[in-house]
Formats: sequence, C-alpha cells, structure tokens
Amino acid sequence: MSNWHFKEGKGEKGFSELDIVLNTLAHQTDGFRGAISLIADDDPNTVTILTLWIDKEALDRSEKEVFSQALKRVQDSIDGPPQVKNYRVFSTELFQRSEWPFRWA
Repeated sequence: MSNWHFKEGKGEKGFSELDIVLNTLAHQTDGFRGAISLIADDDPNTVTILTLWIDKEALDRSEKEVFSQALKRVQDSIDGPPQVKNYRVFSTELFQRSEWPFRWA
C-alpha cells in the first residue's frame, strides 16, 4: 500500500499519471493480481494505492519495475516520497461488474 501526497492542485494530474503506470507496467509484471486506487474525500491531493501481488518475490520485482517508474513519472508533482507499508493478505472478497466492455490488451 502506498500513500501519495501531491502538491496543491496537482492531485488530479498526478493520479492520472499513476493510473497510467498501473494500467500498463503493473499489468505486464509477473505476479500482479490487482489494484485498488483510493482518492481521499477530504483531500483531493492524497491518493492511496493498494496493489496485490502473488508473493513476496513479485512484490520485490514490482518495486524495481513499477514503483520506481511511477515515482519518476510524478516526482515533480508530489510533496515527498510516498509512504509505503506492506501487508500480507489474510482474506479478501472482491467483486466488480463493469457496465461497459473491457479487455486488457
């Protein structure tokens, strides 16, 4: 899980850049299992991103292949480095239904 704090007025653009990285690099990285992006209701310049990886090795690989690229892409828009905390998933139940056709390339 990573918490990103953008400079005033840079949250929307910064989040769009992070979303591009997640929707390209993360999906191309072995072991990626999903992501949830959250924008704080009370602070549009704060974003929390939860990524799910199959194991510790995939998580470590993502730090080099995905996280570092995301950081480079938004470094001018953030107040400082994102706070990162790793968790092991105990249980989960996710369900999403899209009203429009969607395919990963």
